[in-house]
Amino acid sequence: MQINQENGNKKDQNRETILKIAREIFSKYGYKKTTLDDIANAVRKGKSSLYYYFKSKEDLFQAVIMKEVDILAHELEIVINRNTDPVDKLRDYILTKLSTFRSLANFYHAIEGDVTAVDFIEDIKHKYEQDEIRMIKRILIEGVRKNEFEIYDFSLAAIGITTAIKGLEMPLSAGNYGGVNLERSVDTILKIVCYGIMKR
Repeated sequence: MQINQENGNKKDQNRETILKIAREIFSKYGYKKTTLDDIANAVRKGKSSLYYYFKSKEDLFQAVIMKEVDILAHELEIVINRNTDPVDKLRDYILTKLSTFRSLANFYHAIEGDVTAVDFIEDIKHKYEQDEIRMIKRILIEGVRKNEFEIYDFSLAAIGITTAIKGLEMPLSAGNYGGVNLERSVDTILKIVCYGIMKR
């Protein structure tokens, strides 16, 4: 029993090591240019060893993407569950989303269409968008309960805010604004989201 457990732990560790190195290589060269040989060489194992853990390059890339999705979801859940003011929570959510997204190169490239040939990406994108809408909706409902927001259609408001954040991912991660101060940018956007652009 003990030996089986140790073997299981070692297998998990090996798989995590492969995933960690694969994340780095995929993020550097992209899905199309990366080969299993590249990853095997970096891991210092034969390519056959990779097939013990993953069926194909696509299977390995899917595991890498799911790892990054889990990292992002975990960080956002921490924000959602904090006992903070809804406006601060919305700010922290956007800031955490964009700063974490900056560090998840593979997920970013997958979402931006670097790997449109890979079928699972569309499913992940859809689930990711639905999860985002659900989390934003939770913040908005909490804000109305605490009499801080006035919202008549939670779903539409959540879709609107989620779409706005999604539109900022590329410019604030890799575009013209990739080097700007993220906190200041989020404060500017949040002011527009919460108060609009009308002169008061």
